[in-house]
Amino acid sequence: MDDPLKQSPPEDPVERIHMLARDLAYGALNGLWAPKISVVFVARDELYWAGHGSGQQNQNLLEYLEQKWNDQHPSADLLVSFGYLNWLEEKESGTNVYIVNDKAFALLEKPTAPPSVFISYRRNQSSALGLLVVARLKAVGVENPFIDMNIDPGDEWHALLEKTVQQSQFVIALIGPGTLESPYVRRELEWALAMPSVHVIPLWHNGYVGDGTVPEALGSKNAIRIKEESAEEYELAMIKLMNRLGYAP
Repeated sequence: MDDPLKQSPPEDPVERIHMLARDLAYGALNGLWAPKISVVFVARDELYWAGHGSGQQNQNLLEYLEQKWNDQHPSADLLVSFGYLNWLEEKESGTNVYIVNDKAFALLEKPTAPPSVFISYRRNQSSALGLLVVARLKAVGVENPFIDMNIDPGDEWHALLEKTVQQSQFVIALIGPGTLESPYVRRELEWALAMPSVHVIPLWHNGYVGDGTVPEALGSKNAIRIKEESAEEYELAMIKLMNRLGYAP
């Protein structure tokens, strides 16, 4: 998992709330600070936050809030409203005590930022599966997975495809019988396999069991295999694919 504490705060106010909640859960999970937090209020305005851990843990929390947020982070009330903090008690001197809850920890079950994904496929073999993969990716927050329907009229498609493949974190290769006979698919896979930063995920379907057309570099990859044409097999494949991309079921 990437360290979310090193990411710059977003401009969007809602995304800032999500990020702070995730950061608090991440720090608590890794022992940087305690999950319990005190917030001192003066006339309903937050004065400062304090942790409930050791002296070093409390210092870690204060340094995080100052260094990343310049003490301009979303308020505890907003985190409560979004369901990321639970109110525990109110002490004297206007101090409220909260605890980071399971909804905040659930944010750690997906990547800190959606991955960039390129889907390589042969239309007459895998169009329906390609649309299913796109739908599942969008459902977990990957807004713009690249599939060839994304090419705008007039684009230099060959150069665009090569650049997009090389800049993607993941290339999902949908492989059915005859897919690797396509020179276009083979070229996309060659671009991907030549880039150490690109992770290629083969997904075999429609009865494909591997043959001599598989490039050696691709054959060494652990493929997700749809063993039979059934809803159960496709659902299992989607779960495995999302797990490979960092999304817990």
